[in-house]
Amino acid sequence: MTTEATPGEPGELRPTGRPNARLRQSVTDMVRSLALVLGAVVVIMLITWRPSPDPVRVVDPTPVLIGARIEAGYPVLYPDALSPEWRPTSARWEITEASMPAPAWHLGFVTPADTYAQIGQSATDNQSYVTSQIGNTEPADAWQGWQRYVGPDQRALLRVDDGVTVIVSGTAEWPDLEFLATRLSPTALPTVP
Repeated sequence: MTTEATPGEPGELRPTGRPNARLRQSVTDMVRSLALVLGAVVVIMLITWRPSPDPVRVVDPTPVLIGARIEAGYPVLYPDALSPEWRPTSARWEITEASMPAPAWHLGFVTPADTYAQIGQSATDNQSYVTSQIGNTEPADAWQGWQRYVGPDQRALLRVDDGVTVIVSGTAEWPDLEFLATRLSPTALPTVP
């Protein structure tokens, strides 16, 4: 016995009078839509993408060095005859919180080995200046009139001459720091390429 569904019975499929657009979509339509969205994302990324700048920004320390030498009552040191592989990245002559009341000379370099080395010099008697320069280091041994300090991620050389503290420090290895310390001169000037 077969039964036919009569209008109005439950489960009967009846047209509603409105065509369902989703039933007519194909895989090709979905792929086109996805490609359109991905294309828009690519265009936005291309417009907003910026190449990473060189992380090393070289500065000319000459004006700051000359100003420091004019103002300081002692010889302000600069390393003599450095190769261009020693890139100066910072130079300051200013009173810092640690060096108060005296100004401090700061000169930072990226070394040929792509590590960091800096020179700090000040006539301050403020002990926090030394602490700010040598960081988390401990006294080690002496080297050619300098006191070595060693820490987990930093090394420092410290010397005091006629009340002027000179510190060569950084993440650079000892040979680079020692080289920098031996090149310090009261008359040297930066070479501008």
